Amino acid sequence: MTTAYTTAADAARAAGEAIRALNHLTLRPREAAEWEMPGDAYTVIGALAALAGRLPQSLDQSAALVDRLNTAGRLRHDSGDDDQLRVDVAAAVIECREAAVMAGQLADSLQHALTALGRIGYREEGGAR
Repeated sequence: MTTAYTTAADAARAAGEAIRALNHLTLRPREAAEWEMPGDAYTVIGALAALAGRLPQSLDQSAALVDRLNTAGRLRHDSGDDDQLRVDVAAAVIECREAAVMAGQLADSLQHALTALGRIGYREEGGAR
């Protein structure tokens, strides 16, 4: 499913809302939500691994935007304090870049979970192991 977003913020908000919906759909096993078999978890984990794998780029690009605007002298601080501006810009850039690294680690962990889930199947009551 591809949706054309007109702004970066719209796309980010839609991603957040999609995760909120996923959280509700996975509260308990339900056939209607396609959430009752190990293959359902495999599919969801696979999609989340893809999402996590894309986060580092978005986070790095966000940090780069703020850094670029600051370098160009286009930012101001609510307090009017240029020293506080430098501190907050540095913090935002560092934290975004750190989050990008952690998102990459999340993607790796989800890929490992996906590999493990790929070897797990459902057994009917009284079925063979």
